[in-house]
Amino acid sequence: MSKNLKSIYNNIIKDKNPQENIPEFLGMATEKYNTYATVRLALHYYTSYEIYWDEGENWSAILHDYIKKINSVVSNGLLGLKYREDLDQYIKQIDEIRQGITEGMEKVTLYADLIEIFEYALNRVEYRFNEMQELEDDEEIAKEVLRFIFDGEDNLLINERIKDVIGQLPVRITKQKYYDYISDSLNELMGASKDVLDTYIYFIRGCAMLDLSQDMKEAYPELWEKKEKLEQLDFRAISREEFQAASQLLQETVELLEVESTAFYVLIDLVNELYTLLLCAPYIGQVSEVENQQREAALYIIKSINNAFSKDKQEEVSTEILSRFELIEGIQEDMEFDIMSYEDGLYHIDKNYANLVESMGKAEIMKSLLIIKDLHSASKFIDLDNKSSDKPVDKEELRQEIDKLIKELDERFKGSDRMITRAIMANTMNKIPVFFNNHTEVMDYVLYSLNKCTDMAEKYAAMEIIYSMMEE
Repeated sequence: MSKNLKSIYNNIIKDKNPQENIPEFLGMATEKYNTYATVRLALHYYTSYEIYWDEGENWSAILHDYIKKINSVVSNGLLGLKYREDLDQYIKQIDEIRQGITEGMEKVTLYADLIEIFEYALNRVEYRFNEMQELEDDEEIAKEVLRFIFDGEDNLLINERIKDVIGQLPVRITKQKYYDYISDSLNELMGASKDVLDTYIYFIRGCAMLDLSQDMKEAYPELWEKKEKLEQLDFRAISREEFQAASQLLQETVELLEVESTAFYVLIDLVNELYTLLLCAPYIGQVSEVENQQREAALYIIKSINNAFSKDKQEEVSTEILSRFELIEGIQEDMEFDIMSYEDGLYHIDKNYANLVESMGKAEIMKSLLIIKDLHSASKFIDLDNKSSDKPVDKEELRQEIDKLIKELDERFKGSDRMITRAIMANTMNKIPVFFNNHTEVMDYVLYSLNKCTDMAEKYAAMEIIYSMMEE
């Protein structure tokens, strides 16, 4: 951190001379984000070009459409912008692209959650067709599992192991007991913010296959068709041929989802950096010679990759591009500590000086910087339009949400194969907070699950996975 930034940052945090320090801080933040995003876009753009030529033939049509749109914004909105008044239209375009990519990733994630359910179910019938060795006595197995869970004093690790084990053990609890676990976990959120409740419920719904929609079918008809074939399986009477066909179908789906999700991550990286540069554009000015060289080198790479994309054929990296990479090597890592300071300062200004920022005519730059801060948050797909609510959840609101969720789960179970129902239970129970109070309750649950499971193929498959976890 430079002495100047350190001084201004400390003054901001200590509320010293805000009228003087805030405008200077906002200007410095804009310049730093601009350089940071230019370097990152150059790196991500090159990576995307390589991935495009390695895997692009397997991308869906929507991904090809997005990369064309992104290349167009890079060419016309970043590199070739002639009139400042046109900037807003490119910001609008990149925002629409980002929303589409975010929605696409959400659909892919829901399909991935869906596949996890069928993967669980197929795994539980696999050993009907494969040789099994004899398992130990249930009580001995339970003791081994318990030793694994409580090996150590790290409570976070212990809780994670409990949830991992619950997610693999045969599910033999009643639906009502399952609903009680879900209800209890939600009741723990009494007094939490509405945002926290909504996020938790959204997470549970995804893991329980409650958010499947027509949009998913329209976006990925091939995946939807595979889903429908898997839903037709009767796991109680499944034949070897049906199992093998379903396993092959599942593998094809996993491979498709891996390609698609990787591409969405590549595209969101491009979009977030490009979005940042467009938001910074109205406010950037003179920078140091070193920082200007870094920007110029990064922009050269961006322009070269953009030209390469326009030719629609793969080209070797020129020595000119490689020399520019040398100029920006390590810059991103060097700047990350400064970026953290700017994020902290922006949060402080937004929380304590919104009216002052407005009175100084700095509201627009502040708005842009807050969006940029979100664009560089840990959540690449963060909703930029989300109006967060700190309002605490009251008892009646919580009761209504619980009733609604339980009702939807009940409807889902009515139309599902029993193995799918158990898979959903396992896939949600290992996501909720640990509901055991002591070692004895954990032991009782493990032993109960093993004792009540009379399907040896299911028990064997579950223990194969748990033993593999214990060996890691």
